[in-house]
Amino acid sequence: MGAWLKELENSERVAKTPTQADSSRLNELLMDVWRAGGAQGSPGLARGSPDQSRFRAELGPYFWKSAVLRRCWEKPRGYAGDFLMMEALYRRKPEGQTPLELWMDSWALELPGFQAVRNRRDLLAQMLRAEHARGARKVMNVASGSAPELVAVARDVSFESVTLLDQDQGALDSALGHFTRVGAMPATRHQALRLWCGSVLELLRNRTDLPTASQDFIYSIGLFDYLTERFARRLTTKLWDGLAPGGLLVLGNFNAKNPMHLFTETALDWYLIYRDPEDLLRLVEGLPGVESAEVRTEDTGCLHLLVARKAK
Repeated sequence: MGAWLKELENSERVAKTPTQADSSRLNELLMDVWRAGGAQGSPGLARGSPDQSRFRAELGPYFWKSAVLRRCWEKPRGYAGDFLMMEALYRRKPEGQTPLELWMDSWALELPGFQAVRNRRDLLAQMLRAEHARGARKVMNVASGSAPELVAVARDVSFESVTLLDQDQGALDSALGHFTRVGAMPATRHQALRLWCGSVLELLRNRTDLPTASQDFIYSIGLFDYLTERFARRLTTKLWDGLAPGGLLVLGNFNAKNPMHLFTETALDWYLIYRDPEDLLRLVEGLPGVESAEVRTEDTGCLHLLVARKAK
């Protein structure tokens, strides 16, 4: 693979947008690495293995030419998927000072898992509009980042109250900046937009921060990928308790079906906890008043959304 990347760097092709042929060839070369380094039927490079270290030493510098991949690898805010990295995915505009940097960023921005993030935003924006039309007026986003789905609908839809919970104050500041720039707030009154800088541990410990049956729509789309089964169940129960009768709970989680996860683990040291539909449905199993629960999958197939309605 190193030879192919070196050839690309020295070719005229690197000055152009990645062709389908070059993108497919790079993906094939990556799959060859995963198959060669993994066990039968279980491709990939083991965490901390010599093969993984060699990949990072020899090939990592090529992939880290991409601004978005380099940010995932370096984790300047302490974690891979920070709000600035996510905003780069939404902008979808390659960045770089050299032809190879621009080429690699163009390739990275079109990876299926990153497209899934954009699809996730669009699906949530649709749900926000639909729930508002149903009468939902109080919304909470847990691990909100800069809340792009709310920014997308802020001109058209205004809720009575919106709570954004995130551990990164910068993400909340960015959300407020985006709302200001589009000239609209997601809540009817400025003071009804609550920017809560805190962790889900605080949410679990404090009963007053999420009163019972206080929200019409609660969602968390970038958090459960990091939660153990036990913690995910505890948090789901807490959020369900805070949901009003007739309300909607939406939880997002990546699955391991697409081989991109082998790349993010090896090249970016970015590990998630993957869940299939049955895993997500178990999170609401046995909770009181579940009227309906289904799992929807966005178009790339990489990411699931658990959608659960509480009975009135």
